[in-house]
Amino acid sequence: MTNDYTVVNIVATARLGEYFDLIDISDELEIYYAPEQFPGMSIKIKEPKVCVNLFRSGQAVATGAKTVEAVHSAFSQVRSMLDEGGYNPFPEIDPSLSNVVITHNMGQELNLANLTLALPMMRTEWEPEQFPGLIFRLEDHPSVCLIFSSGKCVITGSSSLQEAEQAVEILREKLLAVL
Repeated sequence: MTNDYTVVNIVATARLGEYFDLIDISDELEIYYAPEQFPGMSIKIKEPKVCVNLFRSGQAVATGAKTVEAVHSAFSQVRSMLDEGGYNPFPEIDPSLSNVVITHNMGQELNLANLTLALPMMRTEWEPEQFPGLIFRLEDHPSVCLIFSSGKCVITGSSSLQEAEQAVEILREKLLAVL
């Protein structure tokens, strides 16, 4: 497997408790909450730099993490805040990754018009008037690749780092076969 990629975002979910009174939490912990704008309370963690959106249902979504450890750390910090405030979060948190976004550079410029013809038509979309990248859906894989003429690629839709690495390998193999 290659490690020739950069993780730019990990989105993860976790259930932190049964029910939370977000208005009360907002008042007590002095966290901004505007339910008329967004149903979740956004808690910005400084280190690691991750945003955790907490919902009344007890569900939480972390975004902006660059590592799985950062996901665990962010949820742990929010859990500690809730525990210290007396809001009875669950004692154990089991986060699950829902989306891993990575970037990869092919190291050369790519002719997207040629790629559109060379790659399988059913899995390729390219409308340069709408979006500058070619959208390529991998076969039998959940990831979607955005391929740009600069050779840079964004791969999204993986639910683990291993799946993201696999997507990079498949994409490189497909592109090198038609270049």
